[in-house]
Amino acid sequence: MRTEYPQWSWSFSRQQIFQSCRRRYYYNYYASHNGWEFDAPQESRLAYRLKQLGNIYTALGNGVHETAQSLVARVMEGRKLPDVAEIEEEIRRHLRRVWKSSQENREQFLIRPRRVDMLREFYYGTGVSDDVVERINQRIVQTAEALAECPVWAELSRKDAQVVACEQFDTVEIAGTPVYAVPDLIYKTAGGQWVIVDWKTGEEAEENRDQVALYVLFVREKYGASPEQITARLEYLNLKSSMEMRFTPEELQAVEKNALASMEEMKGLLSDPALNVPRPKEEFALTEAREQCPWCNFYELCRGELEASVS
Repeated sequence: MRTEYPQWSWSFSRQQIFQSCRRRYYYNYYASHNGWEFDAPQESRLAYRLKQLGNIYTALGNGVHETAQSLVARVMEGRKLPDVAEIEEEIRRHLRRVWKSSQENREQFLIRPRRVDMLREFYYGTGVSDDVVERINQRIVQTAEALAECPVWAELSRKDAQVVACEQFDTVEIAGTPVYAVPDLIYKTAGGQWVIVDWKTGEEAEENRDQVALYVLFVREKYGASPEQITARLEYLNLKSSMEMRFTPEELQAVEKNALASMEEMKGLLSDPALNVPRPKEEFALTEAREQCPWCNFYELCRGELEASVS
């Protein structure tokens, strides 16, 4: 059913965008709403289109996650896992498809952006440097090797192990607000322990710990598991390293408190919180880190204002 304004919700990724640039947040969550409609305002249609752009690093991440998901399915079906070369080829196949689409399907993307893969590097014409291509190729090799060697597969193969969710989009409520979460993998061991796995293709970062802490809160609220039963595991595939964490009830209370504080800050930019109506675009400030702007999906919408601010 059509709505004039998007449904109010919260997620870890939404918080990240809000913290990085308020204007980007506005375009991503408000201006793009209903932009798929044929008679939508031009800005809304463009924001919706730009929202669909990926980049070479997100394409790698998506390829790895798709491959990991297929490996989970194989294990649960009792099938033999592919070798490293097959895993690497599956990841490469995804990137080749996205790369080819970005090169050849610009006109289709302009018409049906949700249905056509398009890399930001091709849309804006910056291209992908040889250094970045080399880095991506190296990461493909490393992540394929790490996936093949991951102890998760042996754990899932044990009798009575149970996959609870894999790349499953779901929500819980915090103080009446739907909170979205998409854990990469949740499973229960034969001993009744809950394990959350988050695959990473980049470098270690403190925000990754915050993200999996939210997933632990999600599992507690969604499935009624106690914190001492839940282990969160960050699998840094590019680094071939793993980090296991557990969170106390007090730490999860802090996670919830931080989420509530984030929600209130976001609501401060609404003219009608009940209907999730945003304030005027101009009240969503451009980031001070202007050197990042040319790499943002929404640069096309901000370029005139950015150029005027330095002239």
